[in-house]
Amino acid sequence: MIRGKFVIDAHCHLGQSLLSGVDISEEGLLATMRGHGIDVALVMPQPFQGLEVVAIHDRIARLAEAQPGAIYGMANVSCRLPEADYRREVTRCIRDLGFKAIKIDPSVHAVAPNHPVAEIVFATAQELGVPVIIHTGLGAPFALPALAIPPALKYPDLTIVLAHAGYGVYYAEALVAAQVCPNIILEHSWSPSFQVEAMTKSLGADRVMFGSDHLTNVAPELAKLHAIGLDDNQLSAILGGTARRVFHLD
Repeated sequence: MIRGKFVIDAHCHLGQSLLSGVDISEEGLLATMRGHGIDVALVMPQPFQGLEVVAIHDRIARLAEAQPGAIYGMANVSCRLPEADYRREVTRCIRDLGFKAIKIDPSVHAVAPNHPVAEIVFATAQELGVPVIIHTGLGAPFALPALAIPPALKYPDLTIVLAHAGYGVYYAEALVAAQVCPNIILEHSWSPSFQVEAMTKSLGADRVMFGSDHLTNVAPELAKLHAIGLDDNQLSAILGGTARRVFHLD
């Protein structure tokens, strides 16, 4: 817990992961938030390849309604679905349910962000006025951070968040992508502390955001921020200010 700071966890899930098998419930998420002083959580379904994700979106919407101002949803829909299905569900999430972003997960959706099939993700996000989150790291080569550079250059007014900032092993590539594209933000979950320190120094704290991904990872991610000697303004930005701006949170 980091006392005296407004904390936004920009990377939370609900449901069971097809990859790890981890199953995150509403009760577990809320208990973890209370236990670690998390004020706001941005929550997306674990990635699915089909429209099973609709039921998880609905669970997130109900949780957000029950926890106003503390829970916000993010859509996580495979762009390999038929275009009409993809647009319908993503638009429903953003316009009807008030979700704040669109996720693409190359590791499960089996598509690279620079593939023509993924074009619909960025075009729809720009149309709806929300950022795109891209899973990076595990799942390479589809999940290589550099593959976010072409869409980031094509959509310079669209904010793109690289989840996990390359997941440690591809950190240098994620950092270069952010250096090349000023509309790329790094979310640091699963990154070693020295990498979080380096990305903050290189890009500025206003382009780095706190995220956990798994409930058991909240405490380690907060501990990293304690350990790297951030000043008060940097800590405030990473813990909440960057996410508040990127996701247009009140």
